Amino acid sequence: MYRKIFTPSEQNSNIPIVIPRTWYGQPVEVIVFPVFEGVEITPQDLAVQERRKKREELDRILNEYPLDLSNFKFNRDEANDYD
Repeated sequence: MYRKIFTPSEQNSNIPIVIPRTWYGQPVEVIVFPVFEGVEITPQDLAVQERRKKREELDRILNEYPLDLSNFKFNRDEANDYD
């Protein structure tokens, strides 16, 4: 999820939306609604934000250091061989 909060005015009524590169080629949905003052952030919201940050960091690392597993084949017998 990508979230951007801003206050529109006449000068920026045509606001471009920056899409993360990892979303290129995928369908995305854009939802716009007003944010009301005084809305409290719950502990659940904070937990969701923290998990999102961790997931985005993991995605960044995985994209930065790609690992080719195209020729990998799991061998159950080899995995269970403890000798």
